[in-house]
This record gives sequence, C-alpha cells and structure tokens, in this order.
Amino acid sequence: MVQTTVKVSFSKTNVTRCMCPQCPVQVKSVCVKGKAKSLSESLKRVPLQREDIPGMYCSTGTAACADIDTKQNCICPACWVFSKYNLGSGQPVDYFCSKGAAR
Repeated sequence: MVQTTVKVSFSKTNVTRCMCPQCPVQVKSVCVKGKAKSLSESLKRVPLQREDIPGMYCSTGTAACADIDTKQNCICPACWVFSKYNLGSGQPVDYFCSKGAAR
C-alpha cells in the first residue's frame, strides 16, 4: 500500500474557505468566537499566525482552544479544503482539531 503525504497549505485562501468556525465541534467555544471576531485583522498579518486563526487544523495540527467539544459531529467532509486536498484519503480522516494535521 502506498501512503500519500498530504500537505494542506496554511494560506489566506484556505483560511477563508475553512469551515472549522461553523463546525459543531467549535461553535460553542468562547475561545474560537474570540479568534473569529479578530479574523479580518489576523488575515492581514504576514505570515499568518496559527494561534490567531480559529481553524485550519488539517494544516496546523490540534486546536489551540481548549474549550472545543470533540464529542460533537465534525463537518470536515463538507469543507472545500477537505475536498481540494483529498483529505478523505489521508490520516486522520476527520477531527483534525483533536487528532493532528492531515498526513
């Protein structure tokens, strides 16, 4: 079996298309809401800072916010980034926020 390495770029385009902030796993997170409020300012920084972005866990690894609820259903398969990078064929398949970056 050939294992494919998936590298999701941590880019402004991917951040703006990322569905993590709408995911039931993080929708009630006070930490995520705070980061989402300042997202437009965070997107102006070069380079983007992982700790400022409420999502893109498929690229950055596990969540920086401790108050997410991983018992909720994730919506990774409905995300543009998930489709573009064919993350259904990588590991982990979902819940990047708790299981680490896509590979």
